[in-house]
This record gives sequence, C-alpha cells and structure tokens, in this order.
Amino acid sequence: MIDPTKVDLNQLPKKFCDGAIGAHSKEVFSFALTSGNNIDSYATTPQVMKSIALWVNGQVQSYESKFGEIDMTPPQIQSPIQIADLK
Repeated sequence: MIDPTKVDLNQLPKKFCDGAIGAHSKEVFSFALTSGNNIDSYATTPQVMKSIALWVNGQVQSYESKFGEIDMTPPQIQSPIQIADLK
C-alpha cells in the first residue's frame, strides 16, 4: 500500500476529470471518471467509498469557505447543430 504522507501530488501526472458515473450493489461500489473520450473505471468496498465521499466533501467545504459557494447551474451551451441548419 502507498504511504500517502510520502506522495507528492505535484509530481503525479493528471487528467482533467469532466464527469463521473457509477452504481452499487450490497458489496461493491463501481464508478467511472471521464476525461474527454477516455474513461477509467474503479470498484471498491462500501467502507472505502464512504472514506472517499467524506474526503471529497471536506475538500468542497474547504474550497467554498475560501472562494464562495460553487454555482451548480447547468451552463447554457448552444448545440453546434441548430434546427435552422437542417434542410
């Protein structure tokens, strides 16, 4: 197991995560993180998933205390194909 106190996050390669999907059964949480056309899938125990959820929640709370509430309003993105383009 990796010792998290010895990990330098600045040295790790990163992907920009633009979405997530997932599901669960009684024994396993399955989820996938998307990055453009790439997808990385994971499975974990309920205990580990809860620890991830608690950590993420703490990170969001810390962010919002410094920078304000995150606006979750969906962006108004116009489709590149409009009805007027169809003949």
